[in-house]
Amino acid sequence: MSNIKNNWSDTVKTAVWKKGRINPDYSPKVLRWDRNGNMMMWSEYGQTHSKLGWEIDLIDPAINEGEEDLNNLHPVNNFFKTE
Repeated sequence: MSNIKNNWSDTVKTAVWKKGRINPDYSPKVLRWDRNGNMMMWSEYGQTHSKLGWEIDLIDPAINEGEEDLNNLHPVNNFFKTE
């Protein structure tokens, strides 16, 4: 099982996770939806071959100057991610 590189602090990871949409059937600490409606599981962060895997992605890639700007970050399911 592949992992993506984890460059984010735990604080940023938690803040971005909280941007995911809450699924009323599950604990928001365990499962959330990304903006495309794909489910993500907290413990599957960085798992590229997991259908519940997720990563931190840029909302607007043009704003990436190497800063951890939370306004430009969101959680995304990396199994179903489309470029």
